[in-house]
Amino acid sequence: MRELYKKIYWENLTIMKKILSLYEYKVGKGTEDYKYFKQEVMSFFYDELGRFYKDLVKNGLAEKCDCGANLRKGYKPCDDCGGSGYRKKA
Repeated sequence: MRELYKKIYWENLTIMKKILSLYEYKVGKGTEDYKYFKQEVMSFFYDELGRFYKDLVKNGLAEKCDCGANLRKGYKPCDDCGGSGYRKKA
């Protein structure tokens, strides 16, 4: 189960990056359209992941990781949470 929470986080990041890459190819990275699209896509993904992990915590299945990682604040290497900031409850 520990690996499942990390996998969910990494799969979502991979999907988000692929979506952004496709749109970047279509409109160009430096365009205002791309900047707005990226902001909206990232907000959607991170907000939904945050809700998902908070629900797991609320239901006693997960807890905040001691590493201090934050979903929105960039990658932080951690064997327990994979950088999401949440891990399986001990």
